[in-house]
Amino acid sequence: MRVAPKRKLRDWPLYVALRSVEALLQAVPWATARHGASLLGDLTYLLNARRRNKMALANLRQAFPSLGQKDVKLILKAVYRHVMESVLDGMNFARFAGRWDSNELFEAVGFDRLREVAPRTGVIFVSGHFGHWELLGAALPLLGYPVWSVARGFRNPLIARHVRELRERTGQRMLHKHGALRRVIRLLQRGENVGFLIDQDARRQGIFVDFFGRPAATTPVPARLSIYTGAPLAFVYAERIDGEPRFRLVLKELIFPGRTNDSRGETRRITQRLTSDLEEVIRRAPQRWLWLHRRWKTYPGKYGRA
Repeated sequence: MRVAPKRKLRDWPLYVALRSVEALLQAVPWATARHGASLLGDLTYLLNARRRNKMALANLRQAFPSLGQKDVKLILKAVYRHVMESVLDGMNFARFAGRWDSNELFEAVGFDRLREVAPRTGVIFVSGHFGHWELLGAALPLLGYPVWSVARGFRNPLIARHVRELRERTGQRMLHKHGALRRVIRLLQRGENVGFLIDQDARRQGIFVDFFGRPAATTPVPARLSIYTGAPLAFVYAERIDGEPRFRLVLKELIFPGRTNDSRGETRRITQRLTSDLEEVIRRAPQRWLWLHRRWKTYPGKYGRA
């Protein structure tokens, strides 16, 4: 499909601005660049739409009712800093992965559990927008688990192409979420690994599970794929090791689908377990999750169903 010339003209300024900031941050030492990214986060917090900040603060207050207004504001400011720092860390990780020894960049925790997986069986890696999610997909191939990550695209095709190139530098491969289901099934049946983020509002396609005490429309796709193909699910996340330019990759839980005739119930059980895993790590470090997303936008009854 050809892109209209006017659209191309609109896309260029944002792309050039992005690449300019990226070049500037990569021209200085990593630690210095992180300070710059943190300042960008503060600036974004000040410039972002008031309604979005208001929504994020409301989410934080509902999730942590014991915290005061000052505390939730501090968490939200830290969220902006963390997002900018994690984007920078993801870019630098992809850039240095081919030059540095993997042990210099990260340590892995819990991945020995994958020994339980039968040979030539694919794994469904599941995470959320917590910690360094961009870095996670790039690091898995370096651990010996090349992954096809399912994600939404960017509206700006110039940025989309650049981000895809960055993400695929270390062996990760990207699949656009629309129309990817059949291909994902074939990949799993061939013994390849796939990856999903499960913490965005799934609208009509979601099922409701508990997330911070509220029903959240959550994608059932990873659970259904596991039940259909027999592939286990691994809940994983990545975080920066405090005070070091290194990262920790954690496999928190390995879930095998149960043998049951109640596929709907099993889908809900697995989806709830994955969501509870995510909530647990967020509660430990709430500033590392993307509270800016309208996670509870869809509510029971919105589309005529519970």
